[in-house]
Amino acid sequence: MKRIHNKDDIVQVGLDLVLSKGFSATGVETILKQAKIPKGSFYNFFSSKEEFGLAIIDKFVEDRMEVLYPILADDSLPPLERVKKSFETIIAIFESNDCSKGCLLGNLGLEMSDHFENVRQRLEQSLQNWTKGLSELLLQAQDAHTIPAEINVEMLAENLISSFQGALLRSKVKKSAQPLKDFIHLYFNVFLSQREG
Repeated sequence: MKRIHNKDDIVQVGLDLVLSKGFSATGVETILKQAKIPKGSFYNFFSSKEEFGLAIIDKFVEDRMEVLYPILADDSLPPLERVKKSFETIIAIFESNDCSKGCLLGNLGLEMSDHFENVRQRLEQSLQNWTKGLSELLLQAQDAHTIPAEINVEMLAENLISSFQGALLRSKVKKSAQPLKDFIHLYFNVFLSQREG
């Protein structure tokens, strides 16, 4: 394994470990050992493990947006199809990890929201940004008359993310992507499907 030399590399190693083991179970010693860096180096980059937690959230969101932005911005697809495809893409990543790891935002939300206020706020901001991005597409879908005009798009976006996170948790426990596939089917083929008048 290559020797780690900078903060970004430590964050990447730490992110992979935290996704696999959880934040509390990932000690600084483990990160240092995996990154093959001297014992004192961690605190050259981070004042605390909490600050490190904020850095891995930012890295996770940045990586996720690199994958999702081209889908969400693809004007060749109808808005609702882009929303669906964004979730399907996350599901494919989850399946490629043998239905483990899940979403860092959901994982840390469960593990840390009651203990680290700065982490809770960063998670909330990340989820709000996700909600905002979906809301904008859902509003476009509403303008195109593909979803009912009376639906509150912000509430729908928030509920899509909440339901997806719940399905992701269920899939981790079940070691099967079926709950996530059920989420896609129910929302996009049943609840939000166009019906003839």
